[in-house]
Amino acid sequence: MNFFRTVFLTCSQFRNYRTLRDVPVWTSLKYITTLITLLALLSLLSLIPTLRDRTDGFARWADRNLPAFSITNAHVKTTVAQPYRAGNEQFLFILDTTNLTRQPETNALMGLLVEETNFVFWIKNTNAPTAIVRSQRAELRGFPDGVVNGNYFRQLVRAFMWVGLPVLFLIITLIALFTVLVQAYIFALIASLMERTNPKGLRLAQLLNLAIHAATPAALIYTIFQALQLTGVDLWLIYLLIYGVFVVGAANACRERLPAEEPEEDELL
Repeated sequence: MNFFRTVFLTCSQFRNYRTLRDVPVWTSLKYITTLITLLALLSLLSLIPTLRDRTDGFARWADRNLPAFSITNAHVKTTVAQPYRAGNEQFLFILDTTNLTRQPETNALMGLLVEETNFVFWIKNTNAPTAIVRSQRAELRGFPDGVVNGNYFRQLVRAFMWVGLPVLFLIITLIALFTVLVQAYIFALIASLMERTNPKGLRLAQLLNLAIHAATPAALIYTIFQALQLTGVDLWLIYLLIYGVFVVGAANACRERLPAEEPEEDELL
């Protein structure tokens, strides 16, 4: 069956699922893999403009606030007085090649400490005094030589996008596919146990086909809402609600009905 026709059938009416109920499970797996791959690509493409805007915003901030320093052979070179601090309680930049600053500044929500051969990025979950601070230290080895300013960060992000975006695309696709298949199998398994008491009940393979295809409307809505970057919306809750409606509706529409019992003769008199 044509892929886009299947997408239309799964989003229009519950009774359309009867045409998908008895297909081989392998066909359903190929369908959901194609769907998740396309939606993951759409989600990633929708993030690129946001990534560029934030990169440009940080680059402009860097041009206004960063001191004159450069990276040469994985070493920071500067003549500015240190420790040098720039930023506020939301983001704090510290340049210190003298090793006087050994720990992240916990009064800032997040920050970056640049040392002579390393840098430390830290982030807090809240601005509370007792908030947990998570930090990550890394070497400057591998970073390109040059004056660190706005253009340096733009070039760094562009270089990352060529490598990082394909990896991120693969990760998003695998996580989304794994999530859909796990939830589909759990529903099919539970529903098959409940169907045992029904002589005309659906088999496990049929339920699995329905559960896999029923993820289509929810996945489409989730991806559209995410691409629009709507704030204040619980996308995961919306996804579960839509998925629950379609998977239950599809199962009810595909269940074979028992023939009505004919009335006994004395009841007709």
